[in-house]
Amino acid sequence: MPLSLWIILSFFQAELCTMIGTKTIICTLLVLIGGTFLAGCISSPEQQPVPPSPMPAMETIPPTPMDTPTEVQTTQPTLAVSVFDGPVTQPPEEIEVSVSARKDPVYNQIAVVFDGGKGQQILDSLTARVTTSDGIVTEQPLPTNRGAEIEFSGSKNEDRVQVAAHYKNGATYLIFDQKIGQARAGIITVAPTLTATINTSSGGQYEGPVTQPPKNLAVMVDVEKDPVYRVITATFRGGHGQSLVKNIQVHAILSDGTEETKDLASNMGSTAEIQGTAGYDKVQVVVAYKNGEQYKISEKVFGPRG
Repeated sequence: MPLSLWIILSFFQAELCTMIGTKTIICTLLVLIGGTFLAGCISSPEQQPVPPSPMPAMETIPPTPMDTPTEVQTTQPTLAVSVFDGPVTQPPEEIEVSVSARKDPVYNQIAVVFDGGKGQQILDSLTARVTTSDGIVTEQPLPTNRGAEIEFSGSKNEDRVQVAAHYKNGATYLIFDQKIGQARAGIITVAPTLTATINTSSGGQYEGPVTQPPKNLAVMVDVEKDPVYRVITATFRGGHGQSLVKNIQVHAILSDGTEETKDLASNMGSTAEIQGTAGYDKVQVVVAYKNGEQYKISEKVFGPRG
């Protein structure tokens, strides 16, 4: 009940009691009953207990996975392998080419010559390398036209000469690898001790030791013996003195005691052939020059297998 209404009721009750007078006790009781009733009406309602707020649900956070260390692969640096570090490998017969080298016995100049071959037309380039006895390495391109020649400065001792052939199909071969001293490369100039089956020449221009002409007169002749057919072939490889050559003679002393001499033209690649034997054959090469000088530049002994 509102407070203002209670005040009005109380006022009228008091007035009523005064008017009646005689009923004071009754009025008093009515006032007490009304006050009690009014107090019950205006008392604040009993507060209901407030339930506790629910705790917020704990959000489950998945554990952060540990970063797995990534294995880093380290590549060891690889050293480039050069064709000059490998063994000599000859190309197939149908594309083979050949080179030769010689060393001047006085000036130690090394000449490398391209001798041509069946694969000359599909050859892309040639690279020549000389490693001198004191460790100096020099490389030069060798032209691919037959008879082309380049020079290196050698040492007084044994030097190494290598030549790599590069073909247009991408293949590369190390076709030449020899150590040369002051003797001519590729040609044995020191005559070995002859067996009793070898007859010596009766004298003249074929006697005496092998001698090399001066650098301005130097020429080169390769001599080989076929191990199957025993044909002895001499090939002219040119040289500084090519234009000064008067004639070249290839002289063979065969194991059966016969002797045979063939002229060799001083044109690049010219050949002279002598039929050898199944025994030991001795071959000598003598070069005569227009100035009257003459040199025995090669002397070799071939066995039954060349």
